[in-house]
Amino acid sequence: MDDKTALKTSNAGMRLIAMTTILNKGDFTRLRTYIADNYQAGILAETPASMRLAEFKAIYRMAGKLRVKQVIAADKHQVIAAIESEHGGDFMAHITVEEDYPHKVLDYSLQAMGEIHTDAD
Repeated sequence: MDDKTALKTSNAGMRLIAMTTILNKGDFTRLRTYIADNYQAGILAETPASMRLAEFKAIYRMAGKLRVKQVIAADKHQVIAAIESEHGGDFMAHITVEEDYPHKVLDYSLQAMGEIHTDAD
């Protein structure tokens, strides 16, 4: 199964695609609404949508647009993916969603992996 299929057949993968697409458009009003509507209530009680949005804005300013480079692991409710940024940094994304519909986000993290240089750089 290729990476695109792995994401599209996973509820967590579809959430990752949606959030990344909205972020890449720089549509922060829509991203805030998406977070508020699609994150589990208890998770939003711990870290409100406004704080999560501020984190996404900081990532966008630093990294630019994001693209899934490789799916490391995927099942219906969890995805781990290597992400590359427009400005050269690599990230590891991890997203977990509820098993029950509408599969609200339980956890989403995006950790910088540091820059990787090759001889071609």
